Amino acid sequence: MTIDDQNLEQEKKPAYIFKICLIGNGGVGKTCIARRLCFDTFDANTRLTIGIDFYTYDVPIIIKGEESFLRLSIWDFGGQEQFKKMFSYYINGANGIFLVFSLYNLNNTLLGLDWWNEHLQKLKHDSTPRILVGCKYDLVKEKEKKLNELVVENFRKKQGTIPYYKTSSKENYNIREIFLDLTKTILDENNFDYDKLL
Repeated sequence: MTIDDQNLEQEKKPAYIFKICLIGNGGVGKTCIARRLCFDTFDANTRLTIGIDFYTYDVPIIIKGEESFLRLSIWDFGGQEQFKKMFSYYINGANGIFLVFSLYNLNNTLLGLDWWNEHLQKLKHDSTPRILVGCKYDLVKEKEKKLNELVVENFRKKQGTIPYYKTSSKENYNIREIFLDLTKTILDENNFDYDKLL
């Protein structure tokens, strides 16, 4: 390997690697978020995740005037009851968390986040940067939107008013934005050196 080859190898290494966890009940849209971000695809008939799926996504970043990238290691956790016993292993080392629910099935899936929040606290992840993500916004009827907002706001107040985004994987609405927002929060809260994300 020549010196030029070695330099090229070093240039390809990410400046930072962050573990991002998607949590919430089964069928809320976690896998669709990850696939839309990483592959720019959408499948309405996505199967429920069995255990854990892994994805990676590189975000361009400027550090001290130099262009580099950081890598998001995205862990998509199957939210069905039988996988919950694995949760403590799954969440270990997480740098950022998406608490995901379905705006189309609001009552069941938003209330379902109570279990995940309770266990995040038990596992000392209550201060890990997190974002509340409402999926399937494209399916919400116009007349339901106002009531939905009130229900979500009440939940957020109970949880300490965490940031909240409405998303649609089908329409690619707010998908990259939620990852950039969470990434920026992780960088800022840990005082990591960077100029800006691209």
